Amino acid sequence: MSKLQNMRGIEIRKFRAVSSGLKTLDELFGKDGFSEWLESHRHLVQAHIYEPADFLWHEGDKETWGCGQNVLISAIKDDVTQADVVPYEIIEFPGGMFLVATGDENNEDDLNDTVNEMMNWIKNSDVFEYGDFPKSGMCNMPNPGGAFDQALGVAQQQIYLPLKLRSNIRKSDK
Repeated sequence: MSKLQNMRGIEIRKFRAVSSGLKTLDELFGKDGFSEWLESHRHLVQAHIYEPADFLWHEGDKETWGCGQNVLISAIKDDVTQADVVPYEIIEFPGGMFLVATGDENNEDDLNDTVNEMMNWIKNSDVFEYGDFPKSGMCNMPNPGGAFDQALGVAQQQIYLPLKLRSNIRKSDK
């Protein structure tokens, strides 16, 4: 299966990021959470043109999404040190290949349909299989609170599922 069916395949290079570490969604997005800390430390964060430079993933199986432990990272500038991000940590995000699609965060059915279509595409791919990191996939919001989302009454969530080349693919087949 080669057509992307309203999805896209991307490669993310490895990069340095500030990491929340394992947190609940409330610890990430609630009062005094990691996202508030990020907002007050925007001078450390790597600027972007239109794609967000942050990712959220869940540590656990799909059935436990939305509860349990999650990690939120944001790309940082090259000169940022560990002392600049205390009480959080600097990590190196390993990068990789991802299948990306967009769903409406306000509509659970839309999100589930989007993920199911992505998983079906991977399952039927002759070239790719589901990757190793992060196990749950990851997401971000390209326009949180932006004019586009407000005009349409949606909350676009980009979903990133990890990919790896099938081991039975020979270099001459690529």
